[in-house]
Amino acid sequence: MVFHMAGVEFLFSIPKLFILLTQAFSIILVLYYRKVTVNGMIASVTICYLIFISMISSQPAALFVGIWAILPLFLGYHGARIIMSNLKEKKTNRIIVIIFLLSCCGVICNVFFNYPWYNVSYEIAGMDVSSSQIGSSGGYTRYAGFFKSSLQASANVLILLLYIVSTSKSKTLIVSSFVFSALVALLTISKTIFLLHIILLLYILVKVIPVKVIWRITLACAFIFTVFTIGSTNYHFNVSRDPMQVMLLASLNDRLINTWPEGVNTIISNGNLFFGGGMGTIGVGSKLGTGAYNPGDSMYLYLIGSGGYLLGFILLFWAFYQSTVFNNGNTCRYLSLLLIVLCLFGLSMTAPEYPFMALSMGFLINSRVYKAC
Repeated sequence: MVFHMAGVEFLFSIPKLFILLTQAFSIILVLYYRKVTVNGMIASVTICYLIFISMISSQPAALFVGIWAILPLFLGYHGARIIMSNLKEKKTNRIIVIIFLLSCCGVICNVFFNYPWYNVSYEIAGMDVSSSQIGSSGGYTRYAGFFKSSLQASANVLILLLYIVSTSKSKTLIVSSFVFSALVALLTISKTIFLLHIILLLYILVKVIPVKVIWRITLACAFIFTVFTIGSTNYHFNVSRDPMQVMLLASLNDRLINTWPEGVNTIISNGNLFFGGGMGTIGVGSKLGTGAYNPGDSMYLYLIGSGGYLLGFILLFWAFYQSTVFNNGNTCRYLSLLLIVLCLFGLSMTAPEYPFMALSMGFLINSRVYKAC
């Protein structure tokens, strides 16, 4: 809001410019030392493939916007080693808990008063951007706290909760954090996130399941979710005007009737399901790439739109490769929890375009480095 009032909205892009600098520095180091890991080779092939498909099927501007939106993913990938090495540090734990509590307080206080930066819009590179918004569902207000949207608030708080659950030895802290996070999910009316709390609770109670098994079952579920999303054109149901039913089912029904089928048709129009239509087919760059904006509202539709089934198989293999060195320690349990959240969150949201989720995704596809930390 301060940048907007001062007329320097471009300063909002500074964090991503810093991410670009870190990526350039990382690439220079790799070239200098001439040491490329298997993860690095997979990443290089994947990026080259996506750029190639995008140059053929999409527009250069859409490719740029699409990559710009997921820059935190690259930061998560290159920062994985640093994050892993500091996972159990007391100082790190304290910082995470403080950020978690502030995030929760932001949403709870939002119930009683609005923040001055809500509903402020500005323009960057010809695109209208809003600072933060309070939405509604079925007549109920969805509070966003200190975040851009209610969904970002609940998702980011949940990711912080995963860290606390996996690393803290205090049962009081774990239980109280769980309650606060669940309350945030309720106040933001984030149905998927609230369901994830129930799954997380089951996971905490059943720690006997090996991490590798959980990781691979989750990847199998991700494959099933992809098939369901692409084949969703055959499903829908009627929603009455009852406020509770609207709140619980209206958004899903809209995805089944409109968003997902239109997304599949867009992919086929601009390319095909096997190779995709390139960056900008689905998501923030879609208006530049296809002429019509389609948010996707599904990580799986977004990935198929960007690189097709081929990209999906590459990511499945890549994620499976990470798990070959996992054990049942707290770090690996945290990683498996993060994967579960990402895959389930991706059912209803374009996860790579949410900064914290993109950061987590990059972190996960390079999580094998934990063994070297």
